[in-house]
Amino acid sequence: MKNLYFILLLLLFFSCSKGPGEGGTSMINGRVIHYTTEYNTQTSTNDTLYFPKAGKDVYIIYGNDIHDIYDDNVETDWNGNFQFDFLRKGEYVIYTYIDSNLTGSVDYDFPVFRNITINDNNSINTVNEFILEN
Repeated sequence: MKNLYFILLLLLFFSCSKGPGEGGTSMINGRVIHYTTEYNTQTSTNDTLYFPKAGKDVYIIYGNDIHDIYDDNVETDWNGNFQFDFLRKGEYVIYTYIDSNLTGSVDYDFPVFRNITINDNNSINTVNEFILEN
């Protein structure tokens, strides 16, 4: 009988440790910015234009392996902002894609990754801006 209680206690102890994922009190947020460079014929210089990327999908992986399938995704708002709520402590990967056209006939989306570590509960973790170049 003592062995049964000991085994149940061990199972309870090891089942309580939870890794990254939903069910916590922390948040990851950030912004997606698109920029492009155009030649200005009036000033004979290149102008760099920055604007928020609305409607862009941003993905999250619970863990730090970029080869895993994403666990959740959100779409950026009108100002390029995104947010993942209710996360536990742990390692996360956030990524989005750069829409590009390699040769004029082949479209390929390049992934852009950011690694995030949540160390504390009730924390807000801001990702450096995803700056997408076209």
